Amino acid sequence: MKQILIKNLFKYYGKNLIINNYSGILTSENIYFLTSENGTGKTTFFKCLLKETKYQGIVLDSNLIYAFMPERALYPYLVTVIDYLSMFLEHEINHYFTQVIDDFLELFEIKKYKNEYINRLSKGTKQKVLIIKTILSSADVYLFDEPLTGLDQKSRNVFMSLIKSLQESDKIIIIASHYYYEYPFDNKKVIDICEFDKNT
Repeated sequence: MKQILIKNLFKYYGKNLIINNYSGILTSENIYFLTSENGTGKTTFFKCLLKETKYQGIVLDSNLIYAFMPERALYPYLVTVIDYLSMFLEHEINHYFTQVIDDFLELFEIKKYKNEYINRLSKGTKQKVLIIKTILSSADVYLFDEPLTGLDQKSRNVFMSLIKSLQESDKIIIIASHYYYEYPFDNKKVIDICEFDKNT
């Protein structure tokens, strides 16, 4: 079972305390949801896990590999969907991996956009491509920031199924969302950024 041990985590931006003494163990047994009224806390927590910002405290993860889906992404100019997704495969693109990408595109009903420029797609279609890109990553921990934004109900159901499969494959899943109640998982745990000082 994979796990991340966090002890006495503090994060300041200037004089502003964003994360106040959080301690906890995140494992692959549960699906975690970060929620907060604060506009920066959830993203800051992800940055601490990704070692993209300095913090006080301890984060032990045994060098786990992370995949991160941001709430907003910058897309390359005049790059097709298939080329964009192929960038994130660790293996040389071949017939097998082309089929893997095709299967994901088919799941989200966007295969017809395979050869379209990603920066010209609608917000909802870009969101689906970003989800696929993240799941294609060969990682131990998957971080999603508001992944349901712009998705229709059918695509939301597909996403839920993929997340459940990842978790059952011993992956740690952490989702930042104001609407965690929309996720129908029995093993979900909510981490309220506003309650970090209570050492949940």
